[in-house]
Amino acid sequence: MLGLGGDASVPKCIDKYCQRSTWPKRASVRITEDQLRGIFIRCDTNKDGLLSKEELREAFACLGSRMPGVRAWLALQHADVNGDGFINEAEFDKLVKYTLKSGYKIN
Repeated sequence: MLGLGGDASVPKCIDKYCQRSTWPKRASVRITEDQLRGIFIRCDTNKDGLLSKEELREAFACLGSRMPGVRAWLALQHADVNGDGFINEAEFDKLVKYTLKSGYKIN
């Protein structure tokens, strides 16, 4: 008998009833600064050179954030130096560095 309950798809060293166990495990790599910049640039849907809260929410959703709206709001609070509600070119580096600290990964 393999594992618990005889399920041949799960090795016996993995508890299939444990929510934290996933099989098969996928390798994940931390996102790079260049990849992150590319995601933010692609999410500037109206191509005005500014990232709105909605565009930031979409970017964080693409990154796999569980609460992209909250993450967008936090990013604006951190990086929107002039308080206009948008991330401009001068604030872009601050946004990227803030987001890198969050440790997003690519599967």
